Amino acid sequence: MTRRTATFLAGATLPALAVAYFLSRTSMGGVPLRERQLDSVAVISVPTRIKEEILQGARKDRPGELAFTFGSSYFWASMGSTTTYKQFLVVSLMAPDAPAEAYEAYPPTFRISLEQSSLVHSSTNGTATITATAGVYTTGSLAEPSHRFEYRDPARRLHIMWHAVDKEVSLADGLQMLEAMAASFRIVADPVATFDEMRDRPRRDAEEQARRLTVARTMLAAAGLGDLEPGVPVLVDGMYVEWTADPEPRYQLLVPLGTVAAVSPSGGIPPRPAQLPSEGGAVPLQGTIGWLSFTDDAWTYSNGDNAYLPFPGTAALLSAQHTDPGEAFYYYSATVRVEEEDVEERLTSLRWFTAGIADVKRLWREGKIVPGARAQR
Repeated sequence: MTRRTATFLAGATLPALAVAYFLSRTSMGGVPLRERQLDSVAVISVPTRIKEEILQGARKDRPGELAFTFGSSYFWASMGSTTTYKQFLVVSLMAPDAPAEAYEAYPPTFRISLEQSSLVHSSTNGTATITATAGVYTTGSLAEPSHRFEYRDPARRLHIMWHAVDKEVSLADGLQMLEAMAASFRIVADPVATFDEMRDRPRRDAEEQARRLTVARTMLAAAGLGDLEPGVPVLVDGMYVEWTADPEPRYQLLVPLGTVAAVSPSGGIPPRPAQLPSEGGAVPLQGTIGWLSFTDDAWTYSNGDNAYLPFPGTAALLSAQHTDPGEAFYYYSATVRVEEEDVEERLTSLRWFTAGIADVKRLWREGKIVPGARAQR
């Protein structure tokens, strides 16, 4: 230890000592901390093994909380659809008026769960509460003993959630590092305007949802569908149109295509449709192919693209028309969530769907959607 370092440590507070201790552990084979910027609003020192910030689009998912998320993942264990983490850290700067329950809630990005978990540490440091939970981090073929560390301090508007497998960080080191991280945290520029904007978001969202609903209803009225009622489909030029308000405003367009012989007279798994081409026709095809079949002793609606199945009113009509287990019935459809739709055209016109119907029917007749197809009778 140098004379300068010794002089600094002699006059430092305990939190500063903790930060200095972990920042100096590189030479001792430990895991040091390094300072990271939290946008332009704050700074904090975090374990160097934790990689760059992730999930930046979710910083403002919860009003009154700016959540900065960092992760260090396994390579081989993350080759599938699920990313697995050696360490996962969420540092939240809370709004000045954030209620006590906001500090108890997990940040939206923190979705790490532990099996066989139990509380192994609970303490306070001034206005801060520190806890540690031990358990097994299980995902896919991975099962690693781990800890979840939590730090809550309303006085400093700081909330830390940290997952670390035991191979990376021990319980004792984790508790010390957690205190060191918290001690290093400081607000650089209080994001007052950001919190005000987040607080106002529900009002603005409600206004935008009301606007979208008005636009969609006006468009449907102009198309002669102004009297649509939930659960009551209307057939227009060979296309079923149905509206629903539960659990949110949506409209669905569905065009019957025809039938294909099932694998046996008593039903069975029908042929899966081919992927619709996104280009090559008059317009891009933006719907999906679904089917009704008698499978496993029951009539079932399916959709290869995991899209919406027919709404209840349309489903009842189609089910009444197709009762032969030896045939599978296919259709072309699309559903619009009015309040969530990103493409404004789908709220102002039906042409985005109807312009492609002729191409879909041609592909059906040519057997390019399902071999052996028969036109709707």
